[in-house]
Amino acid sequence: MTTWIFLDIDGVLVPEKTFDVSRSQENRLQFDSACLQRFEGVLEHYPEVLIVISSSWREIFSFEFTRSLFSPNLADRVVGFTPFLPPQLIHKLQYLRHQEVLEFLQQARAENDFWVAIDDIREHYPPSARVVVTDANEGFDEGAALSLKLYLSTDLENQSLE
Repeated sequence: MTTWIFLDIDGVLVPEKTFDVSRSQENRLQFDSACLQRFEGVLEHYPEVLIVISSSWREIFSFEFTRSLFSPNLADRVVGFTPFLPPQLIHKLQYLRHQEVLEFLQQARAENDFWVAIDDIREHYPPSARVVVTDANEGFDEGAALSLKLYLSTDLENQSLE
């Protein structure tokens, strides 16, 4: 079984505090180095984990561009974007981003795999979903890193018991 991370970008790897009008356009298209280092630091201990981008960035930027913002080691593990849902369904769904995650897992034939989302908006997911919630202003901080480690280590323990 694969372990998946569904990763939002704004408020996670691009904290709101960096939305400064004085930043150049080029610098706005980069992840915050401290947030990225913390995220990559956690994942270097979990080489089997794959990452799917679950962010509005998929509406603006290509997969190749988004993937290129990660270090080469981690970029190889960024495997896709969550799918777009049919427009006629979108207004009927309470947890749109959660539904996109479930659709991705179904398409990947991975419905029973372990997954965790990282997002700055908890309300994108039902209360029962595994979500590392970040402070939108700070992004992926030490608290988020600890939460992610806890989710991933618990998953590995459960897999070893199976």
